[in-house]
Amino acid sequence: MRKRIRISTVLQYIALVLLSVFIISPFLWLLIMAISSSADLTTKPLRWIPAQVDFSSFKELFTLGANSRGEVFLYALRNSLTTAITAVFISMIAIIPAAWVFSRFPGRKNLVLSLAIFTFMLPPIAYCIPLYKMLVRFNLMDNSFSLAIVYCTIILPFCAWLIKESIDGIPYELEEAAIIDGAGLFHRIRDIVLPLLLPALGTVALMAVIMAWDEYFYALLFTNSKNSMTLPVVIANLASGRQSNYGLIAAGGVLASAPPIILGMVFQRALIKGLITGGVKE
Repeated sequence: MRKRIRISTVLQYIALVLLSVFIISPFLWLLIMAISSSADLTTKPLRWIPAQVDFSSFKELFTLGANSRGEVFLYALRNSLTTAITAVFISMIAIIPAAWVFSRFPGRKNLVLSLAIFTFMLPPIAYCIPLYKMLVRFNLMDNSFSLAIVYCTIILPFCAWLIKESIDGIPYELEEAAIIDGAGLFHRIRDIVLPLLLPALGTVALMAVIMAWDEYFYALLFTNSKNSMTLPVVIANLASGRQSNYGLIAAGGVLASAPPIILGMVFQRALIKGLITGGVKE
């Protein structure tokens, strides 16, 4: 029995190591590319460890100048932050009451939620023409706020479904007790449902930020200037042209991945703790 337990433990550790290598290796290689010189990246056979650490790619992306790559990249960083935060803020305002209605009044209304989930499953290209015509009609092209509204069409269906499942786990008896005390609808959601929903809201908000931060297709179609282009579009543009600067592209990827990684590290413990303990405490 002890031998079997030891073998099982060893296999678990091997699986964890392999999984960690599989997850970390791409980002590690991206980081190595970002600090490697052009000569190291074009040497054959490939040099896995750079002969000399080179931070010139990062320096170029933070160097401001008229129409420079650094200026375009920093504008894109600002645009990505603005667009993602705006999309998540609008989505959270709409998701909470919508998910509450779907949870507390099941029936035909859930058909609407099912249709919303169905639209989430469709490829983004299916919506590009109607969205483009709407944005052109209302003169909202090349605008960070309108791009955030477009991102809400991606975030809302999936996140509303997740929040509904969390509200289902909150006993309605708590709201009934508040009704007896004279609490109205707004106060019930604010004082009863929302505090118990915070761990799920944090998780959903983090997922929504990542979805908006990484989105490329709509940003490519609906933005065309440095005042609205997001990081995925600008990093893709670094690869265009006759010759690609792989170190610069990798540096852009490392910097673009930093905000989601920082958010995940900061909120990871609190989110996991909240999800494990659950919303209702005895």
